[in-house]
Amino acid sequence: MQSEWHLHTDPLHTHQRCSATIMMPNFQHSPLTFAALVSAATFAFLCTPWPASAQSPPSKKATTWQDLGFNGLPDQFSTDEIPLFEGLNQSRGTWSFKGETRDGEAASPVKGSLQIRGNPTSGMLPGWTLAWNWAADDSENAIHDTIMASPRQTGFALMLFRIGPVTKPEPARANPKVNRTMFRGRWDSETRTVVWTESDLPSRLGSKNAEFDASKPKQTFEMLVASDGKLSIHNSHHTLKGQLTSGQVITRTAKAPAGPMTLTGKHSFKTVAEITDPRIQPSLPPQATEISLLSERGGHFARYKVAETDFMKFLDQLWKAKQENSAHQRANMSGEGEPASRERMARRFQAAGWEPLDNAVTYFSPSKRNGAMTTYYYDRQTGIAYHDTGYW
Repeated sequence: MQSEWHLHTDPLHTHQRCSATIMMPNFQHSPLTFAALVSAATFAFLCTPWPASAQSPPSKKATTWQDLGFNGLPDQFSTDEIPLFEGLNQSRGTWSFKGETRDGEAASPVKGSLQIRGNPTSGMLPGWTLAWNWAADDSENAIHDTIMASPRQTGFALMLFRIGPVTKPEPARANPKVNRTMFRGRWDSETRTVVWTESDLPSRLGSKNAEFDASKPKQTFEMLVASDGKLSIHNSHHTLKGQLTSGQVITRTAKAPAGPMTLTGKHSFKTVAEITDPRIQPSLPPQATEISLLSERGGHFARYKVAETDFMKFLDQLWKAKQENSAHQRANMSGEGEPASRERMARRFQAAGWEPLDNAVTYFSPSKRNGAMTTYYYDRQTGIAYHDTGYW
């Protein structure tokens, strides 16, 4: 079933009929004056139901985790971070900003640009990058922040990885002297603020910096993420020399470049040409029809019809194009060209709601070095194929 947005419109509001008794003059004993007629007519007009002058705007459907690219999260999973994700998505683009850096007690005002990127509906984890750039002391300065969110049992763990401050053109990623700091965040939905607190770096990154000293005061700062995407930094404590202690975006100077169209959830298509998600098309035979998809962050499931000759030709061309870069050889894959297990298919495609194919044969695509690949199940008697693709 294709995902849809549902807009609910309330019926026209009407004014309630007035409940009152009008004391009219006695026509037999007193003439009805013109003023009394006007007064009575006006009262009657005001008390008669009439359509409201402006209809209430339709309410927007509340954003769900599936709208943001997450399927299969448990029912009790917290929705507190949804406004944060929406705000960060709105912030993507380029902004001018003003702020302040501090060296001890000395504060220096700065002005510069902030570029925010991210495609949080795809990839294993949602992420946004913030590049702060400003000029000071005849040099270009920069801080690079990467915000990531990792799902846990009941909610998201928020992390921010900071590189800098660094003076350009010094290569930040190649220079071990550049400060690398990790922060863990706590989101407050009422104030729309993330409180970031310094934390120990992962062991694979910690060797590039001095050993983390838990006894020293930890760096902290607050980041306000408004619903329209405007960001600000304030309430910084124990920051390093040259670090931004405050910052506030002023004007959006450029929109974020249009990213690829990514699909989430269940969808149906008649042909491959209708699918715009660049992650999905390469794994589908071009002649496939009656396509059903369940798309997730780390991959997708597909069901479709395709003639046997077209399916086998597609696989052969896929291997011819990518076999030199594949992490495995086609002939060495266990199960290649063999009957598929119904039990395995039932488990694999349970989330999509598809019954196992009765006479399916297993095939594999070339694989990336990280193991990402596509497993195909094709039933030549019905001309129906299932496949399971991983992106990691």
